[in-house]
Amino acid sequence: MNRTANLLFRLIAILAILFAACLIFAQHATKAPAAHRQTVAAKKVGGPSASLQSQRNIGRAYYEQGKYAEAIEQFQKVVASGHALATDHLDLGLSLMQANRLNDALGEMTTTQQMDPKLTAAEYNLGILYKRELRYPDAEAALKRVIAVDPDDPAAWFNLGAVYFAQRKLEDALDAHQHVVAMGFAKGENFYVASLFHSFTTLVRLKRPEDAQKFLKLHEKMRDKVPGISLQNPALEGGKYGVILVPAVPVTEVARKATLDKVSFAAISEKLGIHLPALSGEPASEGRREIKAADYSLDYARKNLLPLFGPSIAVGDYDGDGHPDLYVVNPAGTNHLFHNNGDGTFTDVTETAGVAGPGGSVSAVFADYDNSTKDSLFVVGLNGVTVYKSQGDSRFADVTEKVGLKPLPGELDTRALLFDADNDGFLDLVVTAYTNLYAPPKKDPFLFPDDFAGAATHFYRNNGEGKFTEASVSAGLAAAKGRMRGAVFADFDNDGYTDLFLYRDDGPPMLFQNLGEDKFARRKAAPDSTLAKMTVLDAHVADFNHDGNFDLAVWSSTRYDVLMNQDNFRFTPAPRLPAIAPAAGFFRLRGIVADVNGDSFADLLTLDTNGKWRLVVNQAGRFSEGALELPAPPRPALDALVPTWLGAPGKLDLVGITHEGQVAAYEKEGPPARWLEVKMNGYKSNSLGIGSIVEFKAGNFYNKVTVTGGPVRVYTGDLTKLDVVRVTWPNAVVQNWIDVATNKPIEVRESERLASSCPFLYAWDGRKFDFITDVLGVAPLGELAPDGSRIKPYPDELVRLPEAIRPQHGDYIFQLTDELREVDYFDRLRMVAVDHPASEEIYSNEIYSSSPVPPALYAVRAKRFPVSAVDDRGADVLPLLLKADGRYPTDFGRNRILGLADLHTLTLDLGDLPATAPLSLWLNGWVFWTDSNGSRALMSSRQLEMVSPYLQVRDAQGKWVTVIPDMGLPSGTHRTMRVDLTGKFLSADHHVRIVTNLCVYWDQVFFSTDESPAPAPRELPLLAADLHYRGFSTPVSDPAHVQPDYFQYAKVLAHAPWNPMTGRYTRYGAVTPLLAGADDRMVVMATGDEMTVRFSGRDLPPLKPGWKRDFFLAASGWAKDGEPNTSFAKTVTPLPFRAMTNYPPTPEDRAPASAAYRDYQHEFLTRPDFALIPPLGPAVQGVLGAGD
Repeated sequence: MNRTANLLFRLIAILAILFAACLIFAQHATKAPAAHRQTVAAKKVGGPSASLQSQRNIGRAYYEQGKYAEAIEQFQKVVASGHALATDHLDLGLSLMQANRLNDALGEMTTTQQMDPKLTAAEYNLGILYKRELRYPDAEAALKRVIAVDPDDPAAWFNLGAVYFAQRKLEDALDAHQHVVAMGFAKGENFYVASLFHSFTTLVRLKRPEDAQKFLKLHEKMRDKVPGISLQNPALEGGKYGVILVPAVPVTEVARKATLDKVSFAAISEKLGIHLPALSGEPASEGRREIKAADYSLDYARKNLLPLFGPSIAVGDYDGDGHPDLYVVNPAGTNHLFHNNGDGTFTDVTETAGVAGPGGSVSAVFADYDNSTKDSLFVVGLNGVTVYKSQGDSRFADVTEKVGLKPLPGELDTRALLFDADNDGFLDLVVTAYTNLYAPPKKDPFLFPDDFAGAATHFYRNNGEGKFTEASVSAGLAAAKGRMRGAVFADFDNDGYTDLFLYRDDGPPMLFQNLGEDKFARRKAAPDSTLAKMTVLDAHVADFNHDGNFDLAVWSSTRYDVLMNQDNFRFTPAPRLPAIAPAAGFFRLRGIVADVNGDSFADLLTLDTNGKWRLVVNQAGRFSEGALELPAPPRPALDALVPTWLGAPGKLDLVGITHEGQVAAYEKEGPPARWLEVKMNGYKSNSLGIGSIVEFKAGNFYNKVTVTGGPVRVYTGDLTKLDVVRVTWPNAVVQNWIDVATNKPIEVRESERLASSCPFLYAWDGRKFDFITDVLGVAPLGELAPDGSRIKPYPDELVRLPEAIRPQHGDYIFQLTDELREVDYFDRLRMVAVDHPASEEIYSNEIYSSSPVPPALYAVRAKRFPVSAVDDRGADVLPLLLKADGRYPTDFGRNRILGLADLHTLTLDLGDLPATAPLSLWLNGWVFWTDSNGSRALMSSRQLEMVSPYLQVRDAQGKWVTVIPDMGLPSGTHRTMRVDLTGKFLSADHHVRIVTNLCVYWDQVFFSTDESPAPAPRELPLLAADLHYRGFSTPVSDPAHVQPDYFQYAKVLAHAPWNPMTGRYTRYGAVTPLLAGADDRMVVMATGDEMTVRFSGRDLPPLKPGWKRDFFLAASGWAKDGEPNTSFAKTVTPLPFRAMTNYPPTPEDRAPASAAYRDYQHEFLTRPDFALIPPLGPAVQGVLGAGD
């Protein structure tokens, strides 16, 4: 009898949990397996309009958010368009079914079957619909038809079992569920777990209790391996056929529309008013040259060899007026800067600006290397690089030596690239070198360039202080040698780091993969590949087929190719390119890449052997020759040609220059296609957002570009609106802009919200859960220090809880959340209470220090406050420090490196004190932390350094003397730290001075001369801990960043701001045993996770009269942020453990290897990562992603 009652009780409890979770399900999206692609109607149709595809995408997004009324509205628009597919009626039917409009849903699904009788998803969902209508025979028949087509679908078998059970066909029901059980967990997943339970209930009905118990035990073991939400009816009725189907149509319509007509350009050279003096030297078409050794000198090379490279043009907005200016580089003479007057004309301002160049220049690029928001100018050529820094008044100053770049006598450099190679927020510099003209070949005669040795490419790291340091060897680029013509950059493997493609005329090109942390590795092309066999003389980057991978267009002396990126640095030639032989001449301009027809796809303009420009039209990755009308250029042919928008927005211009200095400019005729200009404004990243990825999505339209400098300008065909514009900054922060109108510019300001910190602690205050603080701040994993080492974490801390916390039915409830870009590891949690006289206060030393201080509690009997407090400017700040009220001394300048400030001080006068008095200084406040990226920026800086707070006192002569070199910092938000000043004073003067250049905000300062260890704490029992997905609280940020961020627990963001790291996390459900001891059996939390922890306060004794009770949370664990320069920032592993000497663990550190630890990993670390922000590219048809 007792066994039966116990069984029924457990059954009822399980069902109650399932019902409660069902109430939550509608607010969450379900995961759509990749298998859904095979269920889309096979019927061939023309490409849908962008607006239809947008409605489909947005409808799906609403459906996945549980907003069924909105989803119905979108799908009804698609159906009413007259161009609906069978899947559109199915999508509408699914939405209607979820809204419980079953009759309407039946009509749509019937229409679906009529349009496509072979669509398995229609049959499946009719079965579910009949099941809901209690039409069990019809449901049984429909689901059997699904199984006949797809016998391995667990959802169909599971729901057939449920239908059998409802009809009391118990043996058939058991057989159906046993089919799912036989598939195993790996294939059946949530259906497997649910079928275990349904097998149990069916066997009970069949009066087979022993067999039933076996399935119940197995279910209890497996149920926590999947989220509870996946065991509810909406998920179990879903499966791969119960999802919204958006047809993955090729992105072709926008392209096809614009490529039907001839593309014509009109000459506008005279209108521009650009005039150059005649240039000297022989044209680039002359190519190689034979030289007698007796005739050769550097002067000879300057006059006869440098001109072979021909002039070039750099485009940039040096004065920030929104109009692109032109800098013309002349290897044989003086360079010229032309200011865009904004009316279609230009003025030569070379002399005023002071940028005539050093002579012998080959190319130039505009870039804001110091994040001043002003473009400086990098000019490369003979003797290296010259840097002209913008002075902000349209004038420049030569700062080459100031920025740490020395002349390289005789070296001929060809290109300068600036991008953030290490993601520290500052642009690094790559300079490709051709040869050293001081070192001619040791033969007579010799050929140029054939007999000249190649030179080494230079990598200069930006120190963050406006200076560069050569780091080619340490960065792994020492092998980049050869007669380099140039280089391009892009994230070719989509790992978040910018890679390098260098091309040379004395060998095949070289591809370097960026590994992060200032390290590159060469990726050699397969021996039989095009790249291995080709000598590339020019190259450009674009996503030619809009598949989300960056491709290459390359030219050699005899051919050109478009190399499609197949992932993992594999490039294959695009087939059937138009047969066009490039122009002859070793140094001749061969081609450019630009979206010439405005259809959003990058086309090629290539120069043939007859000196004629030919248009290679890109139609979604398929290429054909298009009709082009371009006025004949001056003679000789152009040595440079660049695409830009000189005047009217969206109006494509081509600006070129001949070897003799004649400017040729062309403007595309006719109305421009729809366009969008994205102006980048970096905050944590470099100011121009160089290296960021910008994606554009609208219905079946997708495009992706890399920011290389200046605004991003794209064409969108005839699209009047984009569903989403997504920016992924170099530091991997993702931001989305929804419903963006075209034919206008948008400014993209990088989000200033907190991205990396620690897990958050919320507590119940009697009405709501309120944000208390962040925890585990003493245990950062893999965080880089400015000296290149990794900060050592300390896994234990004791958090003082505010008096506002309240029990709920005798229990204290906390929410610990992972809401930033990090992974959190909780090893142990304890709650303790300390009863004490009301005349004293109990504090924990909540300090973060390079010398960890074990957690301890102190009883402070009398707070004493400073007599005075002044900052380094002499301002009286004492009123700000008397109460913990959110008012702080903030009058110090802040550095461009986040978390750093000008060196500043806080001077406190503690008044008259007995010479032998024990003294403790207590400081409450918070820190605007720097991170690994900031440390990376400081590593090679000679001027900037991180100055952690140190404490000084005055000696007998009144001089300041440092007595505590590392005073420490508050370990989190609203935390109080202790500094022991006993015996630290060197005279009767009790002034203390705190010095730092960190952004530390002190809220309250007091001291005590009468404290003692706190009374013994009483531990509250840990009742339960449950891990589950919650999402992200809405942050409230102070624009000036002089207040800590606050997080509104009751307001959950609609979209995730970041994705979890790769790896396995703790499975959802009960995790109480993992928090009982500090044993490395951790709860591993992904971003978006929440852990609800409940402690019992029911057995606490009544307080004595005149006493009070304080609470503390003892937390043990670690936190690892996702900043690019944090070690192992992309993965959950390696897992931390208490015996490690630092993170990442060294080979000598012995990781846990016991059987119990292996069992823990096998049982608990079973949940894979799941992308919360789906990609926008064609592989996934989502549109409403996540972000700010």
